[in-house]
Amino acid sequence: MLRYGVILLPDNTHTARKTQELLRKFKSGATPLQPRFGTQSGTRFSSDIDVKTTAENWLKGQGRNFYRDGLNKFVLCSDKCLNRFGDYVEK
Repeated sequence: MLRYGVILLPDNTHTARKTQELLRKFKSGATPLQPRFGTQSGTRFSSDIDVKTTAENWLKGQGRNFYRDGLNKFVLCSDKCLNRFGDYVEK
């Protein structure tokens, strides 16, 4: 999956539009960036399976509070959005 392209998750409403504009601007004439198999900490992954295994191990190592807190934040954010009928919600 990773070797087929870069996945962007525009989770910030303030910057998502600018990111999309830049992507459109550079799409023509620019060669696409090849994704790197590695992290900023210097770990180099040789395959998608290695990335997946590392990510799964990290997720398994997180405690119950990590998931509970994440779900609580998701519910609060979703509730805000629904109560505002889908209008912009600040973080």
